[in-house]
Amino acid sequence: MSKQELAAKAGVSLNTLNRWCKPFSSELKALGLHPKARMLPPVVVKFIAEKLSIDL
Repeated sequence: MSKQELAAKAGVSLNTLNRWCKPFSSELKALGLHPKARMLPPVVVKFIAEKLSIDL
């Protein structure tokens, strides 16, 4: 899933999603996410959805 698709599911812009994810940057990096990545691995999508209460 792309960051843009995840932002749309959350009902926010991509910039807002990026701001919301900033506090979790160390955890996302540990999961293997590069800060400039456009596509998100499934484990990262699950982590973000759980942390931000996004219904997938």
